Amino acid sequence: MYEKAHKLYIERDKLLAEGDKFSTEGHKLRAEGNKLRAEGNKLWAEGNKLRAEGDKLHAEGDKLCAEGDKLYAEGDKLCAEGDKLCAEGNLQFFNAVIQHYGNIKIKWIDWIGDGQKSCHLGNGEVYV
Repeated sequence: MYEKAHKLYIERDKLLAEGDKFSTEGHKLRAEGNKLRAEGNKLWAEGNKLRAEGDKLHAEGDKLCAEGDKLYAEGDKLCAEGDKLCAEGNLQFFNAVIQHYGNIKIKWIDWIGDGQKSCHLGNGEVYV
């Protein structure tokens, strides 16, 4: 019976030693896990900071886009007003030509596609 008990003690000691190894390995893994969690928390915090900064930039971008839309609309109004004034000026020019020369042929020529035009009258006179 002594031998059987002795064998059980030896087996128990082996199992306890193996359990200690597992426990030690478990503590190492837990410590590594805690390090990874801490690193993850740092990255999470940095991500939240960047997201908050991105949200601020997005909001600022929205404000700038809205301001740009307002300016664009104002530009459209000014362009339309400019078109009206150009048309009115052209009408006055044509009326002056008709009053001075009578019914004469008028031809507008675009200068090399740059948007500037010259007025060629049927009598050979050119107005820029």
